[in-house]
Amino acid sequence: MQHGNHTSANFSFSDASTENSATWFPDTGANQHVTPDITGMTHAEPYLGNDQLHVGDGKGLVISNTTYKILRTPKRVFTLSNVLHVPKIKKRLLSIQQFCHENCVFFEFHSSVFYVKDLITKEVLISGQSKDDLYVLSENSAMSMPQAFLSASLSTSADIWHRRLGHPSSRVLSFLASNKKVTCTSRPLNFQCPACPLGKSSRLSLGPIGHKTSAPLELVFSDVWGPAPILSSDDFCYFVIFVDAHTKFIWFYPLSAKSDVFNMFHQFQVLVERQFSCKIKSIQTDWGSEYRKLNSFFKTVGIHHRIIFPHTYERNGTVELCHRHIVETGLTLLGHYKASLKFWNYAFETSVYLINCMPTSVLQNKSPFETLFHQPPNYGFLRTFGCLCFLFLRPYNAHKLDYRSTPCVFLGYSSCYLSYRCLELSSNHIYISRHVRFHENSFPFIESTHVPATTNSNPQPAPISYLPALTSFPSSNPPQTPILSPHTSVPLPPYASMSLDHFAGSGSSAADITATASSPSATPPASPSQVPASSSQVPTESPPGLDLCIDLSSYSIPQQSPPIRSSDSLVAVASRQHPMVLRPRQHKSVNVSSVSASSMPPNSRVIYSSAHEPVSFREADRFVLAFCYGI
Repeated sequence: MQHGNHTSANFSFSDASTENSATWFPDTGANQHVTPDITGMTHAEPYLGNDQLHVGDGKGLVISNTTYKILRTPKRVFTLSNVLHVPKIKKRLLSIQQFCHENCVFFEFHSSVFYVKDLITKEVLISGQSKDDLYVLSENSAMSMPQAFLSASLSTSADIWHRRLGHPSSRVLSFLASNKKVTCTSRPLNFQCPACPLGKSSRLSLGPIGHKTSAPLELVFSDVWGPAPILSSDDFCYFVIFVDAHTKFIWFYPLSAKSDVFNMFHQFQVLVERQFSCKIKSIQTDWGSEYRKLNSFFKTVGIHHRIIFPHTYERNGTVELCHRHIVETGLTLLGHYKASLKFWNYAFETSVYLINCMPTSVLQNKSPFETLFHQPPNYGFLRTFGCLCFLFLRPYNAHKLDYRSTPCVFLGYSSCYLSYRCLELSSNHIYISRHVRFHENSFPFIESTHVPATTNSNPQPAPISYLPALTSFPSSNPPQTPILSPHTSVPLPPYASMSLDHFAGSGSSAADITATASSPSATPPASPSQVPASSSQVPTESPPGLDLCIDLSSYSIPQQSPPIRSSDSLVAVASRQHPMVLRPRQHKSVNVSSVSASSMPPNSRVIYSSAHEPVSFREADRFVLAFCYGI
């Protein structure tokens, strides 16, 4: 061992002349390799120090040179560095500790043999025999390995196993070799596969960027977000942010187009340079089209424009993470209070305001606001986004009876004033006021989505009446015997659904009239515009909701008929509508004896009675039909 400036080694009493000069004796007590001659050594240099080699009897031997030795074997090339040339030593001593440390191997000793094995794969690299009760490492025996260690499994190299296993990583191959699942003749980490980069190429770890800043505005990050899939209520589609690298403070500006970045940067520059009395020194962007116009401006004012390399967005990670934080917080505010997505610009601006007030571990648990302005933020000013609020509106009243306030929704904080932004839902007006009272447990957007729709649980279809339609004929030459089509129907006027007494009178017989009551379970009727004109589509039952349906298809109209105007047909007379308001009237008696029997058509009968005096033109028309034609 070496104590201070002394080097020690065990001493062998064998005669050096009887030993081969290429024989080394492994020594666990030596801390340096020692040789009595420099034959076969490489690049010997004179030793200029005062150290000596101390042997077992305590004597100090002079060190003449230092050199190193290359030991080549079929499995590995070993290096013996810093070999001490001591002419008075009798044997070549191999320091086991230094040899294992330099070559990543270990020794395994047995009673008559020892092995040098790889530290990872446990592969036998060198073997030696015991001679005269000493372990001897001969260079000749190291060059020619025994046949027992040259099996087929040991002849497989690591690169072959790498190809057999489908090009796994070196870590996987080393694990298999260390657990003796496979046996490699070379270390798995000592080869490079040319095919792996073709199929497994990936991004490199760029390491920390190291933005070392000591004051605000020394470095500013900027990036544009958008376009938004939904235009905001103020017709914004983008927003740009500027992040100070020293304080992590964020400035937020909504944009209608990317081209507005040029003007927004001028506003930002004037604001921060006047407020903090220092100039912007550097700005980092992704070289988007909106920043290329600014590049020439940066050169004129002396701002260093840092541009990240294409497709290395991680170099712009600070502003990218800010974008993600802003959007996620804004969507959370909108989603929790069921607000419309068109208010995303107000939600994102509120998110930036809150992020600037939140402490972060990057700033030693200080907020960006406190780091920049050297005072803590006022958390008592904060209110719940989207809650109900009432602001003081008396200065805006038109007269003295106007209400002093109106329900509004809180939409964040004003960037220009120390006040709140409120939305009036009835008029969609935005008010900015400091005199606001909040109801933080009531949310108008949520309540408006839970208003139940009023529906009629038992709708009644409007009654529709049908009469057989008359066959049309020219009004100038009416036929003597009009024909009623038994299969074609036309809608009745509203009075057709009256009771039977309105048609027959109190003294008439009902045998000449066929009445069919409607069934409540019948199929609802079609609208009047959908009444079929062909005989194959005429409904055979009375529609629901109809009190009476009269079948006159078998009734023969008499030949003698009173003259009617040529411009009116029977259908027009029956369906004539008069916009008349009914008024209660006293019933009058009519002298029907003045009507002579000779002037009445055959089979006609009087169905009029004083109890059913017509009180409108509609009933008068019906009375004429009933009286003149017996209908």
